Amino acid sequence: MACLTVLDGSLKGQRFTLEQPLTRIGRRDGNDWVVQDGSISGTHCEIEKNDAGFVIRDLGSTNGTKVNNVTIKEITLSRNDIILIGEVPMMLEGDDVPQSEKAEPLAVPRTTIIIQPKRTLETPKEFGKKSNSNKIWVAVIVVLVLVIAYLLVQLFAGGGAGSGG
Repeated sequence: MACLTVLDGSLKGQRFTLEQPLTRIGRRDGNDWVVQDGSISGTHCEIEKNDAGFVIRDLGSTNGTKVNNVTIKEITLSRNDIILIGEVPMMLEGDDVPQSEKAEPLAVPRTTIIIQPKRTLETPKEFGKKSNSNKIWVAVIVVLVLVIAYLLVQLFAGGGAGSGG
């Protein structure tokens, strides 16, 4: 027998058997299944059992009705469809619910592609080992400046003492 099972939220696990040819679902008294949730309209939707199976119709609800994440106005249901009435998720189950007609997957031949490099990879020159020539020049200049400074100090210090007489 077809039934709806709430999948999540405060109503999780609640089940409703679809025994009548037409089942109205909503928050208001007088519906066949009264679901007390603020996201569900007074008379939200209806499920009709016919020769093709089960058809769900949204009855102009505020928050809409979705089947497998698609907003619907009316659609034929399949076994294990996920129905979102307002914000309450439920699943349609039962042996008398037709299974969906899924297309056979296409057989795609497998192809293996091997890609080989045309040349070997070399480290770019700018990433190679840097020479120390710049450091050597800096050291030479520093030494020369120190030698010149020392000589100037000696020259002025020596010249000032000898002329005092």
